[in-house]
Amino acid sequence: MVMASVIQKIIPHYSLARWLLCSGSLRWYQHPTEEELRILAGKQQRGKSKKDRKYNGHIENKPLTIPKDIDLHLETKSVTEVDTLALHYFPEYQWLVDFTVSATVVYLVTEAYYSLMKPSQEMNISIVWCLLVLAFAIWQQTS
Repeated sequence: MVMASVIQKIIPHYSLARWLLCSGSLRWYQHPTEEELRILAGKQQRGKSKKDRKYNGHIENKPLTIPKDIDLHLETKSVTEVDTLALHYFPEYQWLVDFTVSATVVYLVTEAYYSLMKPSQEMNISIVWCLLVLAFAIWQQTS
């Protein structure tokens, strides 16, 4: 019960999963806008012709074709906490990693207690926590 309370109070502020993704080691590439691609390809935005205006301003959008040999440099940015909001499975990942860390702490504290006190009539609760981590990991894998 103590570790469940710790998880509830500390994890929103200090999360290993969030630190692993947002510490600055992961980067993503920002894609260029359509206007930037047009400029690099040397194509101009064409205006409405008389024929286009004749059909109530409806312009048929043709796909923009860009040559493969343009000089395109993508801007890299570090992954931030705001970027993780768009990740589909990030909440499940964060919860599973943080729960695993908490279960590891429970396991280490319980094993230290059992090695010092040598109780004989108590059940080792750390085994339950390890089984919970295993069950949650398998459950996350199947869903």
